Amino acid sequence: MMINDIFISTTMVEAEHRNDFWRAAAGPIFEPSPLPDERKTPLEGILRARPLGSMVVGGSTTFNAQRFSRDRRNIVQSGLDYYFVQIAVAGAMKGEFNGGVSVNVEVGDILIADLAQTLTTETKAGCRASTLFPREHLEKAVGFRNLHGIVLKAGCPMTKLIATYLGGLFALSTSFSCTQAEAVEEAVVILLAAALKGETLEKAEEFSPLTLVLRQRVMAFIKQNIHLPEMSQELIQRRFNVSRTHLYRAFAADGGVTKVLRDMRLDAAFVELTRRNRPSRSITQIAASLGFSNGNQFLRGFRARFGVTPSEARAELFIAQPPARPNSDLFTYFSDVRNQATKI
Repeated sequence: MMINDIFISTTMVEAEHRNDFWRAAAGPIFEPSPLPDERKTPLEGILRARPLGSMVVGGSTTFNAQRFSRDRRNIVQSGLDYYFVQIAVAGAMKGEFNGGVSVNVEVGDILIADLAQTLTTETKAGCRASTLFPREHLEKAVGFRNLHGIVLKAGCPMTKLIATYLGGLFALSTSFSCTQAEAVEEAVVILLAAALKGETLEKAEEFSPLTLVLRQRVMAFIKQNIHLPEMSQELIQRRFNVSRTHLYRAFAADGGVTKVLRDMRLDAAFVELTRRNRPSRSITQIAASLGFSNGNQFLRGFRARFGVTPSEARAELFIAQPPARPNSDLFTYFSDVRNQATKI
């Protein structure tokens, strides 16, 4: 096994521990659970992955029939900013994406999921070959589109080409130099962008490259300065020297930059409330430090976004999944999970 290679299997632990072990292994990406009529059957799965440039390339991931979900709490805890591109090698799937879009995946199809959006799926026993792409790389090629739940059908020539290309990456990934890995990633992103041109994609507006860059820079600025008391739409306008109209247009699909800022502050509050090994502050102090001067407003917004109150989120600290380290440290998390198998 190469350095940074990940191999995790539920056969590493006894049957009574497999549900918890598989939930921990898959947790950064999806939360697995048994199907309603198979609750007495332990979850089973095998996961293989390795890094290739800034991508995470998966070998064949196998599993028995399961339900997979990704809710707002899982999204915030994992901190992953990827698109998930999955080839259905075996086993069909049906699901609901973002609470309303029905998706059906058959063998040979390619599913694209945005790990910043919610989903719930039911999957028959099967096998998948998956690749994680950094958001900015795919968005640079396709513009700002809602790719969540897009299915490239098996019968399309571009789907077959992409499946062949991605399917061979895992076996060859250890042979590439850093420069070659970058070229490989660029090539597959170009192929995906070409395939997506034939799809009907939800979009708010045809963004210019400059508007897309502005959007990405504003998002990064907010993330880096989320605890600034003066953070506001007006500060962002001054920082980037843009008009209110231009700024709103860049974030119209999200309800405007003010809503984006509010949601990111709620996410930051959730992270602090559920993170281990951090000095404890009161909920009121956390809310105030993130710009919420009205406690009831914070409570309502938090419950609407996460389905629990701030107090309930803090109580879940002791039973929640260990938060995954973002992006480059994802493999450290998987290594930690694998090492836990030797202690069970």
